[in-house]
Amino acid sequence: MKYSVWNNDTRSYDYYEAPGTPGIHAGAPPRVHGSALGATPEQAAWPLPADAAKVGSGEMPQGRIASTLGGGTFQINIGQSIVYGAIGYLLWRMIK
Repeated sequence: MKYSVWNNDTRSYDYYEAPGTPGIHAGAPPRVHGSALGATPEQAAWPLPADAAKVGSGEMPQGRIASTLGGGTFQINIGQSIVYGAIGYLLWRMIK
């Protein structure tokens, strides 16, 4: 399966390959976040699988439009959020 991720630095798409069979119809990407006003481009894109390998870049997207945010490359769970929040709170209390 081929994925395209927009790269702001080069102003082009980076192409990635990941295991999977491309279907005839991709369907809608799973929207994890969003609001009544809509979603950001990163929220509306497919999450890039963690095992995807970069295979090139170009001006036009190929395959599914993906995002590295909120996908397999960057995830945080509730336990980590609580730990980081507690550390931040304790640091704030010590500085104050």
